Amino acid sequence: MEFNYGIVQLKSTTKSHVFLIPDTKGYTLIDASYPNDGEKIIDELGKLKVDLKKIHSILITHSDWDHIGSLKYLYDHLNAKVYCSKTEYDNWMGKCHDYSFIPEKIKQELLELKKIMTPITKDMIGDFKVIKTPYKFHSHGMNMYQYRDVLFCGDMVQSVGKLVPIISKYNLDNKIYLQYLREFNITGIKTICPAHGPSVLATE
Repeated sequence: MEFNYGIVQLKSTTKSHVFLIPDTKGYTLIDASYPNDGEKIIDELGKLKVDLKKIHSILITHSDWDHIGSLKYLYDHLNAKVYCSKTEYDNWMGKCHDYSFIPEKIKQELLELKKIMTPITKDMIGDFKVIKTPYKFHSHGMNMYQYRDVLFCGDMVQSVGKLVPIISKYNLDNKIYLQYLREFNITGIKTICPAHGPSVLATE
């Protein structure tokens, strides 16, 4: 789908989306996709004629490796500050998921990423409203980000033509997760952009 406000869902990150948002200070990226996607992301930004020096922030929804796998590469090639949930920061690489299947080299890289993270303690980061999920949500307190009437929701839900819940085994506490979904207020949100699958209108 087409986005308002010049928002771009990068085509180089089809399995775990990265979004580019023009804002009042320049550009912000949401998430950093899988390992080894960094070069493709930088190449696509170049083709979009984005001034890389104007990308000032990378907002991370949560610390799953398909969301931060290329973060170090992006950090090394951009002049951007990296932000994440404070509860994720405090429980970095905790027992949210089974990390045993991840290659040891990548696991070590993920552990090192905490050094470049800035935990979010405010309700706004620049032009973005920060929406904090409960501690025992899909992750250790995932962040979502709202820009105008567009919600970047990470893994709050996945999209398969319509929005559906994340599989229960991926949640720290599925009861808390499902209760949060039932109570989530979409007032003021027109477009929902999950990390996996196509974005949808909030009315669908």
